[in-house]
Order: sequence, then structure tokens, then C-alpha cells
Amino acid sequence: MIRSKYLKFLIPLALIVICVYWYYSSIVISGTSENRMWKVTYSKNIDPSEPTGWEGHLTQKNNDNVTVKAIVVEENDKINTSIDSFVEGRAEDGEITVLHPFSADFHLGPKPSKGTVVSVVWEQDDKTHTDIVKIR
Repeated sequence: MIRSKYLKFLIPLALIVICVYWYYSSIVISGTSENRMWKVTYSKNIDPSEPTGWEGHLTQKNNDNVTVKAIVVEENDKINTSIDSFVEGRAEDGEITVLHPFSADFHLGPKPSKGTVVSVVWEQDDKTHTDIVKIR
């Protein structure tokens, strides 16, 4: 008797958790660089008051003092987006850019394909580095 009461509670709860996970995983795609310094997240814009599409966001995962020189997005070996100028603050469209640790939006458009590669060109101690983030 008690067991059936628990099952009546646990089965709907498990279904709700599965549905929430499925919904969230269908509107967010991400990838991390090999050195775990950079994370790229694409999220589907579901706010009806804003433009529709997928928004890309680059985040620095550590607190090292680096200068990002460029973000290059390639899909199917073709450059889709290239940004090489970053100004800290809030833009007119509401995008917020933070330089240390780095955090910026870089894309609003169609859903990225599985072959999307984001290159982050950054500089530290007068040495230039390039990290690759593959979108899954």
C-alpha cells in the first residue's frame, strides 16, 4: 500500500524531470576548449520581444588576465563570423561585454551545425595563443 503511494508520486516526478531536461537540452548547445579556459554556449532566443535565432556567448572559465584579440566562427570550413574589436560595457542592443575575465555575445542567427568551430585568439604576456572550441 505504501509502496503504491510512493510510485504514484515518483513516476510523475520522474516524468517532469525528464521533460525539463529534454526541453533545456533542446535549446542550449555548448562546447569547451581542450584547456578548459573557454566555453561557448549557443542558446535559442525564446523571448518574443527580441529577435529570433540562436545567440552565441563566449566565457572565460579562469581568472587569468588575458586580452582577447578575435573570435572566429567557422561552419563547414567557411568563416561565418569574425569579431576583432571588443569594448567593455553594455551595447545598445543590451549585449554586455566584460574584458576580465572575458565574457561576450558574438552571434545571433540560425542554429549552429555540429561542424561549427569557434576559434579564440588571445594574448597574454606578449604571446598570442589560439584555442579551438568545437560545438557538439
